[in-house]
Amino acid sequence: MAQPALLIRTKLSPPRLPRHTLARERVSALLATVREYRLAIMQAGTGYGKSTALATFALDTQKAAWYHLHADDADPQVFLHHLAYCLKTAVPQISDEPFTLLEQWELAPGNHIWTDITQSLLNEIIESTDENIFLILDDVHILPETAVSLRILNHFISYAPNNLHIILATRYPLSLPNLHRWRIRGELMTLNQEELTFTPDETAIFLQTQYNITLSPEQSALLANRVEGWPIALPLIGRRLQSGSNLEEALGHLSGSAGDLFVYLAQEVLAQHPEHVQQFLTETAVLRQMTASVCDELRQQTDSTDILTYLLENDLFIVALGDGHVRYHHLFRELLLNQLDPAITKALHLRAATLLKNKNDSKSAIYHFLAAEAYEETAVLLKTIGYRFIQSGQLDTISIWIGRIPPNILVNHPPLLSYLGDVARLRSRFEEALAWYQQAETHSRARDDHTAIGQALRGQARVYLDTVNPVQAEAVLQEALRLADDQDNRETQARLLDLLAENLLNQGHPHESEQYRAQARDLREEGPGEAELSVRVMLRTGRLEEARRLLEAQAAQEQQEPVLRPRAHRETQLLLSIILSMQGEREQAFQCAINGTARGQALRSPFITAVGHMRQGHTWLLKKDEPGAREAVRCFEKAIRISETLHVPRLKVEASWGLTQAYGFRGDLKMAQQVAEEGLALARAAGDEWVSACISLALGASFALFSEHETAVSWVSQARSAFRECGDTYGETASYLWLCLLWHQQSDHVRLARDLDDLLQRVNTYHYQFLFTRKTLMGAPDPRSLVPVLLYARENSVQTAVADSLLAAINLSKIKHHPGYQLRAHMLGPFALWRGPDPVPASEWKRQKARQLFLFFLTNRHTLWEREQITDCLWPELDPDAAERNFKIAYNALTKVLEPNRQRNAPSAFILRDGSRYGLRPEADILLDVQTFNELVAEGDRLLAQNELQALTQYQQALALYKGEFLQEYPYEEWTSTERERLFTQYLRTSERVASSLLAHEKWEDALQTAQAILNHDACWENAYRILMTAYAQMGNRAQAIRTYHRCIDNLQSELGVSPTQTTVQLWQQICEI
Repeated sequence: MAQPALLIRTKLSPPRLPRHTLARERVSALLATVREYRLAIMQAGTGYGKSTALATFALDTQKAAWYHLHADDADPQVFLHHLAYCLKTAVPQISDEPFTLLEQWELAPGNHIWTDITQSLLNEIIESTDENIFLILDDVHILPETAVSLRILNHFISYAPNNLHIILATRYPLSLPNLHRWRIRGELMTLNQEELTFTPDETAIFLQTQYNITLSPEQSALLANRVEGWPIALPLIGRRLQSGSNLEEALGHLSGSAGDLFVYLAQEVLAQHPEHVQQFLTETAVLRQMTASVCDELRQQTDSTDILTYLLENDLFIVALGDGHVRYHHLFRELLLNQLDPAITKALHLRAATLLKNKNDSKSAIYHFLAAEAYEETAVLLKTIGYRFIQSGQLDTISIWIGRIPPNILVNHPPLLSYLGDVARLRSRFEEALAWYQQAETHSRARDDHTAIGQALRGQARVYLDTVNPVQAEAVLQEALRLADDQDNRETQARLLDLLAENLLNQGHPHESEQYRAQARDLREEGPGEAELSVRVMLRTGRLEEARRLLEAQAAQEQQEPVLRPRAHRETQLLLSIILSMQGEREQAFQCAINGTARGQALRSPFITAVGHMRQGHTWLLKKDEPGAREAVRCFEKAIRISETLHVPRLKVEASWGLTQAYGFRGDLKMAQQVAEEGLALARAAGDEWVSACISLALGASFALFSEHETAVSWVSQARSAFRECGDTYGETASYLWLCLLWHQQSDHVRLARDLDDLLQRVNTYHYQFLFTRKTLMGAPDPRSLVPVLLYARENSVQTAVADSLLAAINLSKIKHHPGYQLRAHMLGPFALWRGPDPVPASEWKRQKARQLFLFFLTNRHTLWEREQITDCLWPELDPDAAERNFKIAYNALTKVLEPNRQRNAPSAFILRDGSRYGLRPEADILLDVQTFNELVAEGDRLLAQNELQALTQYQQALALYKGEFLQEYPYEEWTSTERERLFTQYLRTSERVASSLLAHEKWEDALQTAQAILNHDACWENAYRILMTAYAQMGNRAQAIRTYHRCIDNLQSELGVSPTQTTVQLWQQICEI
């Protein structure tokens, strides 16, 4: 596992303890209780020994991870890299998964999915060890309140496992969002300055053990009071007393705060050291961290190793970090810097920046250049390294650095303005990004810098491509390509060709797009990837299945190797969602949309989030009902609000497409036309003919559903022509589908035969059979509405083989008559009937006997009955003539309810009349919950011996259908009793099998719930009592198990007059012996 470039190993080692360190039992005892808390915060000012106390604790603890924060840790990438690697030191078993995510992050720009990385780290800890782990973060106060790193830390602490204990050391109070919650829950331990302050006793022990100086209790109290228990001052006092000074005299003439005392004593101590050591301290004070070699080069001397050894041996406020790195104590460094002349300080910073730049330590070089106010040198270096920081996602870092450069210098370096544009673009602040790029272009042209002009133009083009604005993108891309011709940079030219290819695709020219893409041979860093562009070409040319396979493979790969840069509308999950919606795979499409939305939120990319909401909206449209339409409108409106915040009106186009269908398919044609026209205006202004075609088709389909035939034909025909121009076979096929529905509605058989031939041929050629079998984004709300069209094709020899295969795919190969919808009937529990998606209200059943006649046919669905037999069952009290008259009235009323639009004398699609015999047509398109219940139970029985878990799933689905007894509204009709009893027994036996299986898999609560449901239906089902008793006993509730046994006795005795079987009695005895 390679060490990343931005990792500084010395941050991950606790400082070496000074020679004069007191083992403070009181503080150690407090820290020992940390294992009882999620989080401990040690808050105290500088010099109170926070780092020393925690370093002592870390050295005494086997599983401790140390992380000392610096200013650059405010950058989320830097922070997470160090967090992961420090945890690896304490838990070596952590696998490479989180580090693979981090490595990918380094190679990709933008704000990234840090939640995935933190969750991966936490999962690794959970899987790797049960031992207590202590994560110590020192100097956390250095993170600004607005830093993403602080949010990451809050998230990490919130989801930390019970064996991970986090300790934060800080000078100031921390602003962690969940701090109050942890405090209320008792998960937070605080150690403040008072706990770290030296008591008089500790003061006396320290001086005795470290300096061999004995103080009286009065002197200890005086000293502790005078230095305010400040640990950092005690070594200075110790050295002073060792030199022979008297404590009372030493303290008597001093006044001021403990801080003043430290300055006075430190200056006095410094004066006691050799002059060349003092000179070393002065010259190296500008360095945040030091090595001997750096100090030698900075001072142009060769004795730095000896001096650093001397300082460490004398505990002169220097901290060993490991690997030859050291640093001064913060207070001591401030004291040294305050003593330097400002001009000398700047000169030293400039010298340090130059030598560190030559050592390729760019970050440190930038720090020193800025400290020296060498802004020109800063800008020159940033031009060289800035792109690497953009690519590695360190956007906060690069923004802060560039922000320190005065404007009059910044304008002389246009690439830095482009970098600010990159930062804004990757955070979806597109208007701001354009402003930066345009400034960069203006200043680059003034300097006639073709390279910088090209960089600025590419940035503008990326904004237009991210917001799908092909008209404006075209001009800047062509200009950038012209400028690139003057440069010997094939990579730049290749990236531009890819961008041009994507732009042509957005304009609806996939073939020209492919030609440009063919010229770009190598993988581009900035342009869209080969797969991303290929998939969008496939989407807009109707190659849906091919695109789906590619995206699914890409999604699987991204699970292992995430692409963690924002990709606007090119996100894998969001592209996959729209393709799945077009294919009618609602559940999968919805999950992909949810994943894509979450990714946008994690990336802090409002643009991706908005696209995610729109893709969710499309999946809600697939429900093709009123609740689905309402949810879809909510999603699309949310996306529109985001687009208005981003000032990207082009983002509204896809939302307009969705809203057109959401309003139009439920009958609000005026609103549908209004949003469609708004979307079309935006799409045409952007030059996006493909989306224009999608909107036109949605509007035309809306008019078709409500019989506005002339208007519908006009819009659908426009859509068909536009899709054909774009080369989209799927859109064109969907347009043919709606035209065929329109011709069938109008009985225009000439046009129907013509277009139906094209439709079925395309469905077969391009494998669009799902348009007839599922609810799809561009298809009919109810696929059953297409069945009459297929019957027409079969009867009139129009692509007969294709029509037959489609009818067979929906199990209607034997159908002869069809009204364009399926009947769905619920008979388990309250009766309900649907014609297609629409429920049949009770008011439509003008006569209750018509309803009862239908239920009689459903119950006896496999048999034709003589009229006399039917009347004997339904009208036993009437004479034959009256019964026959009532039958005819009920029969006519029934056929009107089932097929209100059936032509007079046309045969019924559902009821068969054969002379004097009546019943359901065997091939009728009717879906019964009873039939589904039987099929699920039968499938469960078949699977039981092979795969119990799969059988359990089938059984549970069957039980979910059982809402009550069969035709519960007719409990006394003899013709219902046999079927009711059969289904009831099957329900009880299936429930018992489910409960027993749940019991075997130790799912006690689920088993209890299922067994109790059995008893709610039949209080004498003895096996259910045994299941309850066993489950209660296994859960440790022995008393409830015994009560269940006595309830069994009571119910069996009162209902049946019998006692429990010996099996139940033996189970009770076993439970009693527990």
